[in-house]
Amino acid sequence: MDDTICAPATAPVHSPIAIIRVSGPDSLRVASSIFTGKNQASQFTPRYAYYGIIHDSNEEIDDCILIYYKRPYSYTGEDMVEIFCHGNPIIVNKIINSITAHNVRIAQPGEFTRRAFLNGKMDLTEAEAINHIIAARSEWEIATAMQQKHGSLKNAISDIKQNIIELKADVECAIDFVEEDIEIVSHEDALKRIHAIINKIEDILNRCKIGQRLCGGIDIAIVGKPNAGKSSFLNCILNHERAIVSDTPGTTRDVIKESVSIKGIQCNLLDTAGIHAHADGIERLGIQRSYKLIEEASLIIFIIDAVAGFTSDDEHIVTMIDTKPYIPVINKVDIATQESVALIQGTIKKQGVLFSAKTGYGLPALEDAIYQFITSQYVEYKNSFIADIRMIQLLEQSLEYAREARNQIYVESPHEIIASALQNVIDTIGAVTGEITVDDVLNSIFSRFCIGK
Repeated sequence: MDDTICAPATAPVHSPIAIIRVSGPDSLRVASSIFTGKNQASQFTPRYAYYGIIHDSNEEIDDCILIYYKRPYSYTGEDMVEIFCHGNPIIVNKIINSITAHNVRIAQPGEFTRRAFLNGKMDLTEAEAINHIIAARSEWEIATAMQQKHGSLKNAISDIKQNIIELKADVECAIDFVEEDIEIVSHEDALKRIHAIINKIEDILNRCKIGQRLCGGIDIAIVGKPNAGKSSFLNCILNHERAIVSDTPGTTRDVIKESVSIKGIQCNLLDTAGIHAHADGIERLGIQRSYKLIEEASLIIFIIDAVAGFTSDDEHIVTMIDTKPYIPVINKVDIATQESVALIQGTIKKQGVLFSAKTGYGLPALEDAIYQFITSQYVEYKNSFIADIRMIQLLEQSLEYAREARNQIYVESPHEIIASALQNVIDTIGAVTGEITVDDVLNSIFSRFCIGK
């Protein structure tokens, strides 16, 4: 990393302020060449903000603030400069051109964070958490990613790794004293320790899988008979018209998917075709897709028309979803009679949420019901980790190796074989944090980042 890179660290849109980042050994030289500060000393003091003018060989470009960070006390661990200019893309591009004229190249996606990783400023779990902070779609994901950026997953992995290293050291020590018949670690103690290691890996793996599921959003299917108010319900939740609303039954023929944050958790709402027994043609195709979504969804919102009452179509739907988690929503309570609502409440097995898609009545109670379901299904959601498929596969492989080591200990294999099995666990779990990572993996990880990060 002997070259110097630059890129905008803010989006290419008109805004009050834009930030341009420069990192590498020539950062200070470039800053001195293109920046003329007012009341500036002969040298830049690290972490001081200097006000002045950015220019190229022909003209003054913009009034800016410039901050110099001396290695290793920067985001990347290298000499780094950040320029705060007016957020006009024309100005930003001119400054970038002025910088690149000094033998500086444009950064690749994620290259600043990649350099931070390679310079030991963070491990891979922390680096990937940064990307999740940027792309997060819910409060939970932001909070969890922030915890991970500050080392929550790294510390958990390090704790396990230290336990394995200590067990391996004791096993290897026993190799040296095998002829003296000195017991460094007992068979029972070794089994107890490997069982504890396995339990810890299983716990982290489970919390990573919960996090992965929550990051993608919880799929919630909205089902009901035609004209029960499913599309109006969706529009009410989203607070804008996403689905076509009509008095004509069967308006929705295809699945409409929209994401919304409910109490800080990402949820994917799936508006399905109305289900009834006498559909034909394209409407039947839409209903078949509804059946498929019912099977795949984590939760079902069952919309019941309070005006029409509980019909044979509703009974048919109940038989379909009875084995799935669902929340009955009694819609149109603003225009239905109390007797009709009470009759429906007495018919369904679960306590229904009284709702009006027209007025929004019942929305807080519905959000509470959805939140309670999610937190009961994913008990550890607040203590979960954000993990991609790479991390999960490595943890699964680590678990497999740990179980193999346990088997070797159980059958009292030679210490050399046990130590080798434990080393497999160390190597694999170390790869989660990036201690052993090939360039192809790094390229895959950091290519998902935005340019300026």
